[in-house]
Amino acid sequence: MEENDFYETLVQRYLKKQLTDQELELFAELVRTGKLDDQLAKAWNADSELTEADELGFNRTQKARFLWPKAVAAAAAILMILSIGGYFYFQKYSSATSTELAVNRNDVDPGGNKATLTLADGSKISLTDAGNGELAKQSGVSISKSKNGELVYSIVASETKQHVFNTISTPRGGVYQVNLPDGTKVWLNAASSIKFPTTFAHLSERKVELEGEAYFEVAKNKKLPFIVSTEGQQVKVLGTHFNINSYDDEDEVKTTLLEGSVEVFAGNTMLLKPGQQANVNRIGSGNVKVSAANIAQVMAWKNGFFHFEKDNLHAVMRQLSRWYDVEVVYEVDRHDDEFMGDIPRGIKLSEVLKMLSFEGTQFKIDGNKLIVKK
Repeated sequence: MEENDFYETLVQRYLKKQLTDQELELFAELVRTGKLDDQLAKAWNADSELTEADELGFNRTQKARFLWPKAVAAAAAILMILSIGGYFYFQKYSSATSTELAVNRNDVDPGGNKATLTLADGSKISLTDAGNGELAKQSGVSISKSKNGELVYSIVASETKQHVFNTISTPRGGVYQVNLPDGTKVWLNAASSIKFPTTFAHLSERKVELEGEAYFEVAKNKKLPFIVSTEGQQVKVLGTHFNINSYDDEDEVKTTLLEGSVEVFAGNTMLLKPGQQANVNRIGSGNVKVSAANIAQVMAWKNGFFHFEKDNLHAVMRQLSRWYDVEVVYEVDRHDDEFMGDIPRGIKLSEVLKMLSFEGTQFKIDGNKLIVKK
């Protein structure tokens, strides 16, 4: 369910007096922060009688604003996940201890649309700060930033045989979309980069180099295969949709196919079908192993969520570290934790930690450090 749809559903449940205590806490927090303004204004116009308004302190003159103290974010967050059709819980095999979350006043904002473009001559352009419109021209190619914040490559001189390379890099806490000269769309996750030629004209293949994680929607061209090269493997396609996770702090390079077909080559070669995932272990033989993919988990980052399915503490912290650009410091080495469910990536770090801290794990934010406590 999309975020706006979820908000509308929550408002409708409020109007029908169907909210549980936890849902009511979430509702109050969302109204306090203004996230339900549009949905409440719409409901107000449709039905001027908002039930329970006096009880909840709703200010009719403001329509979409209500003055509540901050809700219990942890309970509200769990309810949010239940309401969007998933669930979140923390299972601990050892005995549970009391939960505490220590957060100083310096909270950490979520990541956003951030990237740097490195041109062939080594010059750099901050795509975070650059305005819309044309940014550069080189080798018969125009590079521009669209009104949606995407980077678009367009060929302006068809007869060019000079091939130069550009690199798009996202920092920790950044994501970005680029449209390559052939029409291929690439979404980069945090702490990732892609290197590619500014034009594929006069080439026998469309080859790019990836570090980190990216989702590809490759433009079809039977005469010009598209190749993604990462550490330890190559992926060859003609036109398809797939995701590659090649972070160097993960044990495996994972290639997940959503549509079409791809050929994954490492120590051996395997052809993937939609819904399959190729895994290449960095430490082992390097051979490709194929398994059924968890598409929801793989695509969660692109859809604006963290999605955990029996992930241990360290796996969860690696994702938070990249997205919130924090250093994780462990004061305890836990291996008996399992996290499951969806958490929006658009909320502050402290809110995420409250969701994760229900059964004994404690956290502290200290500047750019995230401390995991007993």
